[in-house]
Amino acid sequence: MNWQLRIGMVLLLMLTSAMAWADPLKIGFVDLDRALRELPEAQAGATSLNKQIEAKQKEIQARRQQVDTFQKTLEKDFPHLTNTQRREREAQLQNMILNLQQFQRQAQDSLNYQRNRILKNIQDQLVRVVGRIGRAGHYTVILNDKSVLYVNGAIDITSQVVAAMANKPVPAQSAGSK
Repeated sequence: MNWQLRIGMVLLLMLTSAMAWADPLKIGFVDLDRALRELPEAQAGATSLNKQIEAKQKEIQARRQQVDTFQKTLEKDFPHLTNTQRREREAQLQNMILNLQQFQRQAQDSLNYQRNRILKNIQDQLVRVVGRIGRAGHYTVILNDKSVLYVNGAIDITSQVVAAMANKPVPAQSAGSK
């Protein structure tokens, strides 16, 4: 019994000394929504995007006004037009409406592309800055409300998970359903 106590004490001493030498767990948090609101680059991007949105909305409104004017003129002149003229003007109106809808879609796609490009540039910059802060501040992990932004490589167990998944047998139900 005496030798078991000695071995237990040695193991306990080894464990506590290893924990004393290990880096403490240091966790950080970044509120990305707040960072995006407060960053000058994000504010400048939002201002630029808002100007583009206003310009597109004005152009859409002007085109919509042209369609409305043409439609009112068509309705007013409708009784005085021949069947051929009616069909031509109705086709013209339909073409104007389709062009307006296409312009709206293209404007929306263009604005979405611009917004995504601005956000991606800012997010890439944020990730680089968070990584530098994480390394310099000896953080173990830095989180935001949706994901992990930085992880100290010492706690990354991805390779163990991948190895375990590779050796895992496929369940019978999954194999039979293919």
